[in-house]
Amino acid sequence: MVQSSAVELSDWLATEIAVVDPSGLIVRNNRTWDETAKSGGLAPSGAGWNYFAECEAAIARGCSEATAILAGLRAVLAGERPKFIATYTCPFNGRYHWYEVVMSALDIDGQRHAVVMHVDVSALQVDALTGLPNRAMFDAQLKLAVSTAREQQSGTGLLIVDLDNLKSLNDKYGHQTGDAAIKALAEELRKQAGDNCMVARIGGDEFGVVLPVSFDMLLARRLREHFKGGITACVGADGKTHSIGASVGMALYPADGTTIKALFKAADHSMYEQKRGASIA
Repeated sequence: MVQSSAVELSDWLATEIAVVDPSGLIVRNNRTWDETAKSGGLAPSGAGWNYFAECEAAIARGCSEATAILAGLRAVLAGERPKFIATYTCPFNGRYHWYEVVMSALDIDGQRHAVVMHVDVSALQVDALTGLPNRAMFDAQLKLAVSTAREQQSGTGLLIVDLDNLKSLNDKYGHQTGDAAIKALAEELRKQAGDNCMVARIGGDEFGVVLPVSFDMLLARRLREHFKGGITACVGADGKTHSIGASVGMALYPADGTTIKALFKAADHSMYEQKRGASIA
């Protein structure tokens, strides 16, 4: 049958693929679908799941994209459109991932079905210069961290890191040197923040760090002390090696704020206090 051969031939692909019947039931899926479900702590086989029910559960959790995806699938199955494409975000193994979902009509024995493909496009959410996650990924990860910390009654937080005097560096040595400074700082920040934190480039000369959920206050105090004097990296320019610095602000949930807006405000205040102290010194 078309259903079996199409899905079996797709087992070698890294894309999650399933066939959905008119009631929303997944009647066939490839190996990648199973592997992704299993690594996420779900039942290893998608067959038997109801895609409609999964979308409705996501809507109940506040996932706005699920409303459009459910409507799109219903439209494909009803013959109102041949294909539907959308993007959505999904927390997976503690990190947000970006997916593109592609739904296409498929006729099986005269009955209209839909082929559903989930493509992980998280790599598109990466800053080209530094290789770090971009602002969209940072915002999604921070939202997930705060939501998880609230549910678990634990803590999380963020750092805002601002490269000092980037404009002067660009004016004096050129934008290539400025880019090198951004890359050097990104690498130094990634090393100092550690593997459990998400480090992202969130602006031209600004970086953000999402702290892990459930870290203790002792770790928070150590981080504050560690970053108290800012971050320093080196970059070559005009045949010489120059030291570049960055100011760092920290805000902890829930001590410094219980909303993302409040945490950003507290982190910005902390960072500018550090800048002001450095200028006075």
